[in-house]
Amino acid sequence: MKIELAKSLELNKSISAEEADKLFSDRIITSKHLFECSELDCHAQVTCANLDKPFRLRKRVPYFKFVSEHSNTCKVGINEEDEFRRIKKVTEDPEALPFILNDTVELDLSSPYKTKFHDISSSKEENSINKRLKTKNIDEENINKTRHSRKRLSGLVNAFIDKENFFLNTAEGRIHLRDFFININDEKDLSEYVEEPRVYFGKAWIKRIDNYYLVRFDKEMRSGDLKCKPTFFIPERLVDKSEYKRTSRQELDKIALSTPPKPLYLFIFSELPPVKMNSGDFINFKLDDLTYLYYKTWGKKNE
Repeated sequence: MKIELAKSLELNKSISAEEADKLFSDRIITSKHLFECSELDCHAQVTCANLDKPFRLRKRVPYFKFVSEHSNTCKVGINEEDEFRRIKKVTEDPEALPFILNDTVELDLSSPYKTKFHDISSSKEENSINKRLKTKNIDEENINKTRHSRKRLSGLVNAFIDKENFFLNTAEGRIHLRDFFININDEKDLSEYVEEPRVYFGKAWIKRIDNYYLVRFDKEMRSGDLKCKPTFFIPERLVDKSEYKRTSRQELDKIALSTPPKPLYLFIFSELPPVKMNSGDFINFKLDDLTYLYYKTWGKKNE
């Protein structure tokens, strides 16, 4: 969903990403992070991605991206979720992201459950059936060949762990599998990370808070003078609609309430790097959908 307007905290008014780009070049606004949702009483943080990138290095014009949760009554947040559901229903691959292409290996974020339909015909249509089945088998063979080039996040993670050697084609260009994954650490400042889709990973814990879950990584990241362990929320609304056993409330509770606490080898797919929150000294990711989350049991082989 394209975000048309965001409120500039520096100007105290809503502007477009195009206006933000001009104002930033004129040094009237100074930060790509000082934006929030344009709706009254919603303070969901917004980043204007690519705003500080030189024009010659841009692969995409500046655009707004929500990096924290909306208030429960925010109309923009509700519309954003409705649009996401609509896209899932009307596209061939409902959860595949528009910035991942299928030339080499494609990250497949579609639902694991798909309804199958079968024709039921009378014996008088035998010749027609045979003809259709022959065509269907050819089509399915071609489809299966195409699917060999697709991997879900779990498959991509396991390929990464097994040190497989292949490239992904993304809208930002061709990238090797190992470079698509970023280990959580404080070796460089958040401002040095590319604003492109990546999978971030590391040792992490899940804690239940009321009806949602807080995930905290074991290692720190840094933004300016701030160094802290990045976190993200698994919202109640996502858990209650989960199609995956591993993100069902039962499974998440089993992990979050275990004694002693159970660490995970955790992976989150994110369109942008984590950001420092304007509301405090925190570094957060935003989990957009449960297909963007995968984890395995932590063990010595992960260290």
